[in-house]
Amino acid sequence: MPEFSIIIPTYNGSKFLERAINSVLEQDFNNFEVIIVDDGSLDSTPEIIARWTTRFPETIIGLSQHNSGPGAARNRGAQAASGYYLLFLDDDDELIPGALSLFHKQTKKNSEMDFIFGGHVTIDQTGRERRHPQKSLSKEQRKNFVNYICGRFGISQGEGVIRREVLNHLHYPESVRNNEDVVFYGKVLALCKCMSFDEYVVIIHKRKESRRHNIDAVIAAGIRTADLLFDPAVLPAHLMKYRPQFVSSRYLSLFRTFYLNSRFQEAKQAYHRAIDAYPGHLFQLSFLRKYLKLRFGIIPPVK
Repeated sequence: MPEFSIIIPTYNGSKFLERAINSVLEQDFNNFEVIIVDDGSLDSTPEIIARWTTRFPETIIGLSQHNSGPGAARNRGAQAASGYYLLFLDDDDELIPGALSLFHKQTKKNSEMDFIFGGHVTIDQTGRERRHPQKSLSKEQRKNFVNYICGRFGISQGEGVIRREVLNHLHYPESVRNNEDVVFYGKVLALCKCMSFDEYVVIIHKRKESRRHNIDAVIAAGIRTADLLFDPAVLPAHLMKYRPQFVSSRYLSLFRTFYLNSRFQEAKQAYHRAIDAYPGHLFQLSFLRKYLKLRFGIIPPVK
């Protein structure tokens, strides 16, 4: 049985999928399998997957489905996985050399943990690189959950490994196509044994066209993610009281999306709803400064 199953969901990823695959195959730890799930691509992605599965039949598995979104693709990959741990890698990102060795080291030292995650590096289209070390988790599970849903730290795809058995009872939501990872990792932090470490394990490539393409998905998801995360059948009762804070954080996320896309009237409305839901977020100064600029007619230039 492989130690790691690397699951790569892809949709029209022909421009960068091979970079993600190579970043896995070039690791210095080789006890893994790669599962690529084609989510109904319309470009040459199926041919690329066929080429790689033919070349590495013992290591790479190719699956396909009708276009159902990234959550459904990740769930499909998890169902097919045989590794002890799962790692979900987006098709336009790449593992840093040595990442699997770092995960192997951490899982051996912390075998009781269900989810272990590190930091990430972002690279934008100009080549600017930023490093994002992972914050240490609290020993208090409730505090980690609250800090996460309030945006005090984040978890990116590719920077963590999760025990495969966890996916027997927790899944990515399939009814939204944006922020599905927020719902999933929120539940993981609430219900599972988790730890973080500060080494960098994945490169996240920031693409402007991706943000523009996904704005409709961001808006469609809206605060629906609150209902998906705060499911009384899954989440412990003592955590349900934090729903207003999460709703407010979702509206702040919408505010940022509208702001960055020059949809300023909608941005102001989202900010009002955020503060109505949880007035304590009025003290998040980065959002407040942007809102005040809009309130007093200081419109930022279109990027």
